[in-house]
Amino acid sequence: MTSDERLYNLAISFLPGIGDVSARKLISRFGSAKNLFEAKLGDIKKTPGIGKIAALKLYNGFSIALQLANEELEYIYSNDVEYVSFLEREYPKRLHECDDAPVVLYYKGNPDFNSARIVSIVGTRNATKYGTYFCDKIVGQIAEKYPETIIVSGLAYGIDVAAHKAAMHHGLKTWAVFGHNLKTVYPAIHKRVAEKIIDEGGAVISDYPHSSITDPGNFVRRNRIVAGIADVLIIVESGLKGGSIVTANIANHYNRDVFAVPGSVNSVYSSGPNKLIKTNRAHLLESLEDIEYIMGWSSKNKMTKINVLELIENLNENETKIVDVLKKYEYLDIDNISRQSGLESDILSLSLLELEFKNIVRALPGKIFSLKTK
Repeated sequence: MTSDERLYNLAISFLPGIGDVSARKLISRFGSAKNLFEAKLGDIKKTPGIGKIAALKLYNGFSIALQLANEELEYIYSNDVEYVSFLEREYPKRLHECDDAPVVLYYKGNPDFNSARIVSIVGTRNATKYGTYFCDKIVGQIAEKYPETIIVSGLAYGIDVAAHKAAMHHGLKTWAVFGHNLKTVYPAIHKRVAEKIIDEGGAVISDYPHSSITDPGNFVRRNRIVAGIADVLIIVESGLKGGSIVTANIANHYNRDVFAVPGSVNSVYSSGPNKLIKTNRAHLLESLEDIEYIMGWSSKNKMTKINVLELIENLNENETKIVDVLKKYEYLDIDNISRQSGLESDILSLSLLELEFKNIVRALPGKIFSLKTK
């Protein structure tokens, strides 16, 4: 991709009155960011969901958006910052599945946004000893069996920073998602942690340009990145309301698997996770085995399944793709099957149903699937 194209990709995020969802509609209509900036006003007005007033504001804002993008590039090149647009191959594939994912991500470090396993961990800022202990315990278990896993959190007080520290302590890379631009670290006391995250192969990430003003609402919006960029979201401690519960609700909207750590009914900081479990908005989490079971990370019975499948013939191309994916796992959710097979959701659902009829695949609660064994 040329630098000219990347400039236009960045400039989309500076267009007035255009959010993340509308930006995708415009690109879908015009094919590329550059085509959009060269479009006629009449054509922009014909875009579904973009009214006449918004179209005029957008059209008149092309020049200033390009100017702001150039100013942002000057800052990026001078401050060891990188960025990736949703139009580029390197953009996180998991976020691509989310309808309101950021148009642009800024970051410091060298993250592989499409790592095989990504786990987000969030919780209360007023973490208890129980919460920090469990955070270190679950991260340690993940590190021991799946050392390539990335741990994501928000670098806030309490559980967030505990998750980052536990990841680095156990040798895992970790990413901190900011609710502000990359010029500063909030809270400032965690600046050294942010530097260490980068030094140890992780990254700090934001969807806010350097000229943006920090606003409390930004910290709520960043939760969509924490929820959408991962396969798994873990809520360690939380009250009945707050950022962690918002993140859990977003993750459920994105069809991510949410896990919550149960606690005493007398603890205010366990009330949130307990209610998530009680209302079936989160799986109960006691150890890594719970995640392995739901996410299909365990490889038990793999050979038995493969031996059974060697006897099966007459699978079509889509069914074969699904079977090849499921051979690698004991259990796997439908989103991961879709991601790894490359099949669209409607085709995938029909193919899975056909495999059930053929007695090859079994469906489990929560849209989990596995190959049948002998």
